[in-house]
Amino acid sequence: MAWIKNFEGLVDFLSLVIVHAPDGFPKEDYLRDDEQLTLEKAFDELRQGMQFVAKRVPDDALLNQLRRYLEDAFASYKQGNDVKGAHLLQDFERMLLEVNR
Repeated sequence: MAWIKNFEGLVDFLSLVIVHAPDGFPKEDYLRDDEQLTLEKAFDELRQGMQFVAKRVPDDALLNQLRRYLEDAFASYKQGNDVKGAHLLQDFERMLLEVNR
């Protein structure tokens, strides 16, 4: 199931991940157990959502920086550093919103 269908959906989904990562994602009653969000599924979805960012950000260096923030946040969560992961996602979100003004 695709959670992100456009740039605005990416921003909305990112807010959900910031609030609930790494392991507090709400259980959705309309999803099977194997469809429920996990940290890995959420970040896979964010990675897929980068296609919508690429359409709005012509600067390859900035796109690569955004991807690094995303991967660094994921790594931080996996290493148990939830605060750092959340801060990196917030920085990622701030950069997304700045380039979309």
